[in-house]
Amino acid sequence: MELSVIASGSNGNCYLLEENGTAVLIDAGITLRETARRIAALGRDIRKINGIVLSHAHSDHYLGVGAIARNLNVPVYADREVYAACRERLGKVDIRHFEGKFRVNEMEITPVETSHDVPSFGFVSGRLGIFTDTGRATSGMREAIGDLDVVVLESNYDEEMLENGPYPERLKARIASDQGHLSNDDASDFIRRYGAHLSLVLLAHLSEKNNTAALVKATFEELNPESRYVICSRLRETGTYRIDE
Repeated sequence: MELSVIASGSNGNCYLLEENGTAVLIDAGITLRETARRIAALGRDIRKINGIVLSHAHSDHYLGVGAIARNLNVPVYADREVYAACRERLGKVDIRHFEGKFRVNEMEITPVETSHDVPSFGFVSGRLGIFTDTGRATSGMREAIGDLDVVVLESNYDEEMLENGPYPERLKARIASDQGHLSNDDASDFIRRYGAHLSLVLLAHLSEKNNTAALVKATFEELNPESRYVICSRLRETGTYRIDE
């Protein structure tokens, strides 16, 4: 399997999974045009996508889903509650509801519940896990990680930057809650406790106002000095990574 990080951040999220001729987008939170441009920049072809999987109903994850699905004539896979929350904004799409493990062609994908302020899921396929938009490491995440080799994990905010930043107090409390996002400390500690065996950690979904790549780097390296990691870009495609079975 190959993972391409197309977009990652509070300004848009999109991941491309490819395996044995099947290509799947996990979320599409940037426009069709920009998604196609970034995929092409990584030597891929958006026209080969077989489906889009939607994690939850926040616009930085679904903004481009409807347009991409209609343009490519591919189905959208989503939990019933997730789809209901953004149905009007997606427009007319071929929707496939999942309840537990499902397949896109021959690619098997397992949803893992995360802890957010709306119904939200991470996903496992093969030895890859993608876990963003969660205020805590859920039991499903803890159970899944032992069988994984590569993990995309959000490292959304620095606690001090959030506390002293420009957001209103109510929003700060939401972000820092168990139904918000993982801080740098949270993400790095989760890997320290459960992910020392991983061959690669991709630290994702950085906040523009409440984090910096330098702070993510410092925190992760302090708690996980032996771990190989990449910090995903908020502004462009990050790269393509192979996950061995």
